[in-house]
Amino acid sequence: MTYRVTYTDEARRGIGSLAPDQRRAVIDAERDVLASRPYEAGIEFEGRGPNALRRLVLDKARVSIGYRVFPDRVEVTVVWLIGHP
Repeated sequence: MTYRVTYTDEARRGIGSLAPDQRRAVIDAERDVLASRPYEAGIEFEGRGPNALRRLVLDKARVSIGYRVFPDRVEVTVVWLIGHP
């Protein structure tokens, strides 16, 4: 099953502030792990259960992605993106 990946306004602003290599890493993660296996990709960061806020850290790209999975809508919503210098 492929999940649709959407971005909140805050996440859109976050992706705009990333360096080009970081942006590419986020897009690759979106296409690879977030769209296909979001529960396996990140760890529960805030809350519990299927709608918990999850965090995926892309160590090599120095980016953290906060997202929620909505299984009933088959959707992953990226809530925030943080690039680390």
